[in-house]
Amino acid sequence: MLEVCVDTIEALRIAIDAGAQRIELSENLSVGGVTPSAELIQQARRECSEALIVLIRYRDGDFSYTQEELDRMLEQAAVAIRLGADGVALGACHQDQSLDWDFLSRAHRVVKDVSLASELVVHRVFDSALDPTSAIERLIELGYDRILTSGPALVAVDALESLRQWQAVAANRLEILPAGGVHAGNAEVILRSTACRQLHGSFTKTASGQTQSMPSAPEISKVRRILDDYLAKTPRQ
Repeated sequence: MLEVCVDTIEALRIAIDAGAQRIELSENLSVGGVTPSAELIQQARRECSEALIVLIRYRDGDFSYTQEELDRMLEQAAVAIRLGADGVALGACHQDQSLDWDFLSRAHRVVKDVSLASELVVHRVFDSALDPTSAIERLIELGYDRILTSGPALVAVDALESLRQWQAVAANRLEILPAGGVHAGNAEVILRSTACRQLHGSFTKTASGQTQSMPSAPEISKVRRILDDYLAKTPRQ
């Protein structure tokens, strides 16, 4: 599964045409993304027959929120699902970087109350989890579907061993989605080194280091071919 994160309809169209199989929708990717407007979610749903995951992030900055911000994110998550999103990516932590399990539990209840079929994803707040192995087990118990992570590094290729370990712990009970600096030049090594079966990226920076405002269609297509080839040669364990 190739997931592409976008923050405009133009970027969404490019990603889908180039081979994206799942879209993560946000606004203002320049700061890591924040919750998109209802209008953008609705338009994306009309444009996108692929899986649509909406990022729920009240503001940029850290992931330690006030109670008011946490409550608002729960409202945003419910609205996103009602507007047709297939799932939401969210998360929060305390000042000591430990995951906010009360929020994650409440988020699960709120989202599943709207639609039992909705997917729940923990975003890169997980990267600083104090005890990743225990956190994975607890997320499985709560009923989460996926963790978007670059491991304890800024980019996935610098955290291959951690991602491999986490994939082994998850053992097909929860998906590990490598993110951060994924491109055609490192996609295969990430897949083979971690045994993960999906990748995430904005693909605004190519393997040659060039950065652009829109996702690179050729880069997405190359990564999709690499992923498809890997999955065809590597049966699920």
